[in-house]
Amino acid sequence: MIVARPRSALAGALLCATALSPAAFAQQPPSNDGTVSKSEVSSGSLLLQSATPGRYVEAPLVAADVKMDISGPVIRTRLTQRFTNPTDKWVEGVYAFPLPEDAAVDTLKIVIGDRFIEGDIKERQEARIIYEQAARSGQRAGLVEEERPNLFTTSLANIGPGETVAIQIEFQDKARLDNGVWSTRFPLVIAPRYIPKPTQPALVADASGRIGIGNPRVPDADKITPPVLHPAHEPSGAEGLRLPVNFDISLEAGVPIASITSQTHGLVVTKSDADSAHISLKDGEVPADRDFVLSWKPEPVTAPKASLFREERNGEEFLLAVINPPAMKVEGQRRDRETIFVIDNSGSMSGDSMDQAKQGLLLALNRLAPTDEFNIIRFDDTMDMLFTAAVPANDQNLARARRFVTNLQANGGTEMLPALRAALIDNDRGNVEEVRQVVFITDGAIGNEDELFSAVHDGLGRSRLFTVGIGSAPNAYFMTRAARQGRGTFTYMDDTSKVTEQSEKLFAALENPVMTDLEAKLPLATSDAYPSPLPDLYSGEPVTMVIRADKLQGDLQLSGKLNGKTWNTTLKLSDAAPSKGISQLWARAKISGIEESRYSGVTPDAVDAGVLKTALDFHLVSRLTSLVAVDKTPARPAGERLDTRRIASMLPKGWDFAHVFGPQAEARALTFDKLPDGVMQRINARATQEQPKTEEDLALPGTASGWELTLAFGLSLILFGAALLHGRSAIALRGRALTASVRAMRATHRRRVR
Repeated sequence: MIVARPRSALAGALLCATALSPAAFAQQPPSNDGTVSKSEVSSGSLLLQSATPGRYVEAPLVAADVKMDISGPVIRTRLTQRFTNPTDKWVEGVYAFPLPEDAAVDTLKIVIGDRFIEGDIKERQEARIIYEQAARSGQRAGLVEEERPNLFTTSLANIGPGETVAIQIEFQDKARLDNGVWSTRFPLVIAPRYIPKPTQPALVADASGRIGIGNPRVPDADKITPPVLHPAHEPSGAEGLRLPVNFDISLEAGVPIASITSQTHGLVVTKSDADSAHISLKDGEVPADRDFVLSWKPEPVTAPKASLFREERNGEEFLLAVINPPAMKVEGQRRDRETIFVIDNSGSMSGDSMDQAKQGLLLALNRLAPTDEFNIIRFDDTMDMLFTAAVPANDQNLARARRFVTNLQANGGTEMLPALRAALIDNDRGNVEEVRQVVFITDGAIGNEDELFSAVHDGLGRSRLFTVGIGSAPNAYFMTRAARQGRGTFTYMDDTSKVTEQSEKLFAALENPVMTDLEAKLPLATSDAYPSPLPDLYSGEPVTMVIRADKLQGDLQLSGKLNGKTWNTTLKLSDAAPSKGISQLWARAKISGIEESRYSGVTPDAVDAGVLKTALDFHLVSRLTSLVAVDKTPARPAGERLDTRRIASMLPKGWDFAHVFGPQAEARALTFDKLPDGVMQRINARATQEQPKTEEDLALPGTASGWELTLAFGLSLILFGAALLHGRSAIALRGRALTASVRAMRATHRRRVR
């Protein structure tokens, strides 16, 4: 990355920033490139704006099948994505999709008829080179890359005219246990993520080594902001579904099951015996517009207090331990609390999400005691604190707080970092008598997670951070990791009719003492247990660990302090029940632990080395590794053009398009709904946004910000003025200096792509 700082080099940097902007990378397509006008469309399709005004490209269609096999706490999932090319051209489909934040992705297959092409794990840059060479050669190829631990990208090259090709991805995950109920969440939609404005112009390299304007705060912004469909353009009834998905689930709980439910979708449950069942969706195929949540509750009399599972791999033993600490009542006097409530009122929170957040916050205010202190911080692309500092929870202050919350409206961007830093400011760090808690209510729809994790690590002090996920598709990766780093809990609220019920979990965490000083003593034959160190625990939360052992000998001893008393339990490793996939879960947890070590001072090179080795050893997709599969036989005829199409995602259920992207973007999207022959037009609103021309157009959109073109335009004007003032010779000198810098940057990029 090159950042232009000294004034003497500014003109040259601005020249390159304008000339090498993302728009400059796009080549003008020829007249026969496969684009169409609105009048040329004769059947329903997804159209994306091309580089030529008034011309559009038809995107491949995608559907998904999810097959889940649940055995005890271990889940093996096969996700099949079917890409159909509705055009008469050869195309490349690029599709961003979410997965559970702890998913260990280890298998890739391309399915063409009865043929299966197996993928290999490679270093990310090597995998990209293999894929692009195959694409150019006309070979069918697939590539799966991780953009975030819960966000991946599939690229599929050389889909023939009218052809359907499938990619199968398999991954390992584990179920969650909470207050005696097991559950799993499968994300189905990527919420549009807000990309914060850069602090200064910068040049960055893309995956191919091309240099252009980039955002140093979120270097991969283009990878995590896929196109978005406007809900008004979604077909219904006989017209079918856009981005349909169905589920086929086999559940082997290992213990008798009392109930199987979903808080998000209707189910068809067929129980084969007391502890197993087959589960599908009541509505069959459903739109991918909200996350899917499945829960199952064991019979109370058989709910285990401890479970231990094992898998042998290459002569080593891998264990998964799930331990339920006993419920303990609070003894003695209730400790006073200082609670800082932070509420997100950005555009992505509009509609049901804002209602849920406000209702949950009002319920939390009602639970405060007169001896407690509190404050409220609200943020969009601005920030306000209700009080200058925490105040007593008396009637007058609470009445003012309730008015403040009731009047909140969702609009603007999601500048989360200033609000988080303000909430963590603690003017009484030495106070050990009072509990300090930060309750952060948001959908987590941001792209700068690393900045926020760093802020939690640097500013936490004695505070505890409790994240509350709002809406139909929260960013669970951010919410769970922030809560873990903040020694708090993550609570999910997705239904306005159940906010009171869902808030009870949060209140239990806030009001019950934590189990602290939690330790795991392992036998000498074991090594590498995660998470490390173990987090603080709250009422109803289990201890979950993954362990690698040389031998299955000795005991696992856990101990902690709760309410001034010592709690401990012992498990014999030899009693572990056989299972599959635990080694991948251990490797994924190890990668997560290595990634988090960067916030404790471990060098980036050491982090990269650890992540890369673990991912290659266990055949997992990671930030530095990808899965690539190539069919050796060319499919696309020589001379046929290959067009790349980014496949759009749906807007999460309950989100308001205008509040997220702005009213101008919505107006432009809606102009395409009246087409010949009743065509249902889907337009990527972000791709069709024009350069702002009025002050009103410059309003910051609620989630994604098209700052690059505006920045390039402004920089070009500054450059023009600089040329008039300093003459051509000065520009030439600076241009040569910047050229040298760009060459150096490209060389660095070839050595290592982060």
